[in-house]
Amino acid sequence: EIFTIGNRLALSNGVGVNAFGENTFNDFTVDINDDTRVDLKVTSYFIQDEIELSEHLDIIIGARFDSFDIDVNNVVAAELRSRKDEEISPRLGVVLKPKENMSIYASYSESFLPRSGEQFANINGDSDQLDPDYFENTELGLKWDALNRVSLTLAVFKNEQTRADRDNLTGETFEVRGLEVKGAEIQLQGQLTEQLSLQAGFSVLEGETASGGDPRELPENTGSIWANYQPTEKIGFGLGAIYQDESLISDDSNLTLPSYTRVDAAAYFTISPKLRVQLNIENLTNEEYYPSAHSTHQVTVGEPVNASVSVRGKL
Repeated sequence: EIFTIGNRLALSNGVGVNAFGENTFNDFTVDINDDTRVDLKVTSYFIQDEIELSEHLDIIIGARFDSFDIDVNNVVAAELRSRKDEEISPRLGVVLKPKENMSIYASYSESFLPRSGEQFANINGDSDQLDPDYFENTELGLKWDALNRVSLTLAVFKNEQTRADRDNLTGETFEVRGLEVKGAEIQLQGQLTEQLSLQAGFSVLEGETASGGDPRELPENTGSIWANYQPTEKIGFGLGAIYQDESLISDDSNLTLPSYTRVDAAAYFTISPKLRVQLNIENLTNEEYYPSAHSTHQVTVGEPVNASVSVRGKL
């Protein structure tokens, strides 16, 4: 049996039967450290239109309205808190088509991410406020179907993030953090021959915080490649690799995640038009690698070599 007395939890535990055939109980109580209940209402509206100004020029105009209404009830502390964030996020794009198989585009967009859940419930002070994260994204790119079965994509971009942190005791804004990330990427995919297809990508990133430091977990170079070879209609093989540069674990230390290259492979056999068996092998070379980190003492370790077999069918 479980029941509550004020902010305490009471438990009754039956432990046996006495000489009169009656149940005997041990009663005890435990303190509830946290009982937080959140009511979140999200309302969103989105509108976008692509307008063809000419045979070679399109523009894209759009906007999104978001409303986040949060009520937090801290039962233990008998505190009620609420916050409502409403923002309009615009989007603008221009697409130039000098040729039928080529597109040059430019885009600008804004977005925001409200605080919620534990981040919001733990805010102290009279204001009980924490501003959302704001993002601005700018991108310029090229899409080109170089051959009938091969496409190339190039892009350069910049992302700016702004967030306000507040003091846990006073609730006053004490620091506005900014992060700027610039980069470029290239992607190639297509059917090189009747039997061989290829997908490859490479990106270069450069970032800086508002204080002039390096961002956390932002590798300068990342890349991936995957080739699929199908000698017959029923048999196919795949081989690929993922590369990631070293990256900083924490902005207040010199600890880094080392660079790594992970090799994967696959093979499949088509039994019938409706049934296929596939083998996937991850980390073929049994590379020891660390893809991410939560903090300086919590680093994610990549899985050693592992394999899985799947059967895919259609009714």
